[in-house]
Amino acid sequence: MIIDQTHSLFEDIVETIREPLLVLDSYLKVISASRSFYGVFKVKPEETVGQLIYDLGNKQWNIPKLRELLETILPQKTSFDNYEVEHDFATIGKRTMLLNARQIKRALGKERIILLAIEDITERKEIEAGLGKAHEELRALTTELKRAAQVKSEFLANMSHELRTPLNSINGFSEVLYDETFGPLNEKQRQYVNNVLTSGKHLLLLINQILDMAKVEAGKMKLALSSLSMKSLLNEITLLVEDMVGKKKIKMLLEIAENLPNIEADDLKVKEILYNLLSNAVKFTPEGGKIGMRVKKADSEIEIVIWDTGVGIASENMDKIFEGFFRVDTPYSRLTEGTGLGLPLSKKLVELHGGHLSVESEGLNRGTSVRFTLPILSRMVV
Repeated sequence: MIIDQTHSLFEDIVETIREPLLVLDSYLKVISASRSFYGVFKVKPEETVGQLIYDLGNKQWNIPKLRELLETILPQKTSFDNYEVEHDFATIGKRTMLLNARQIKRALGKERIILLAIEDITERKEIEAGLGKAHEELRALTTELKRAAQVKSEFLANMSHELRTPLNSINGFSEVLYDETFGPLNEKQRQYVNNVLTSGKHLLLLINQILDMAKVEAGKMKLALSSLSMKSLLNEITLLVEDMVGKKKIKMLLEIAENLPNIEADDLKVKEILYNLLSNAVKFTPEGGKIGMRVKKADSEIEIVIWDTGVGIASENMDKIFEGFFRVDTPYSRLTEGTGLGLPLSKKLVELHGGHLSVESEGLNRGTSVRFTLPILSRMVV
């Protein structure tokens, strides 16, 4: 009675196992099989139980690798795990199976039984193969993108350098003519020379920004660190943009804390960051608007916020503003000069110092606020 109950419990356990499972005797004949085995391999109990495993399903289980497992490996060990077998089954086609086996000694007598679990991992292997191929393709694409970026940076750096030399000469001679060093100019001549000089300076600014971007992206930008007086530097930059502010009849509001310490940074780069951001604020703020700057010490950093009441940024463009040469597309912005490099370059220069830059805008015509930090003591190894 106890034996019958034990056998029934064993059968119930085999039936409930989700993966295909065969129970073999010591002669490798099938004692029982799980319901999932019949479902997966499309066979019936009457053509399975009592059969030698190799004779199952028109001998589709007569697999050399399986024979090696059951006849050579298993007699020497009590189990084997995760043995992968690939075979073209007559009923279900070519599949990859993962085999796990255990030898179990029965409660009475010395006879052993073998539990053979079979997991179909065909789809998993296909996914892994696909992922592996995709990974290789992605790695190749990444390598190619890095190479292309390096070529682009080197090209921009070389071209910018070649363009700057003759452009400096053009600007220099234009200044000499405008100052009437070698003789007076009539009004029309003076106007034309001024146009050449203005355009030359604008082009030189563009070239310098491209060169700086190329250097940063190529990892060749170096900082010349020194101790900077923030108050003096802020006053100097404010004076630089006062003329721009006056011409557009814009009001500039300054909130600069009294306790600003000196910081360790690159003088020219910090001035470039501030000038880029303030000139952007002026450029994209219509006449009669306001711009402002708030500066304070925040723990181990200096926090600077430059804000304006200008054209603002639409939410769909917030992710694009740090792309080189991207400009907010509004009727007003089309009338202003610009390259779209000032903001992304400023961000890179801030990060090069170990700081952080972010932009906020409530939408078009709602103004823009740029917040950035600079560490008081440099975190960079230069």
